[in-house]
Amino acid sequence: MIRITTLSDPSGQDHAASPSAALGSFGKFARRPIDMSNEVNDADTADIFTEISRGVDKWLWKVEAHLQTGDNQACLIPIRQSN
Repeated sequence: MIRITTLSDPSGQDHAASPSAALGSFGKFARRPIDMSNEVNDADTADIFTEISRGVDKWLWKVEAHLQTGDNQACLIPIRQSN
């Protein structure tokens, strides 16, 4: 379940905490099929879900690193402008 909160913290901690919670929940959800696939000896499907969970864990690690340092400006994704 994703909890929606208001942005009461001007430092942006609330803003960075929301993706952290969502990524954490989705990561748990994505790891369940790995065990299920392994139980039925479906290594290919388990591998797909393993890669998905690794990607989610990587994003979660990045977001939580910014929460720990308080550097929320680095959470912004730069947009490349075309010439």
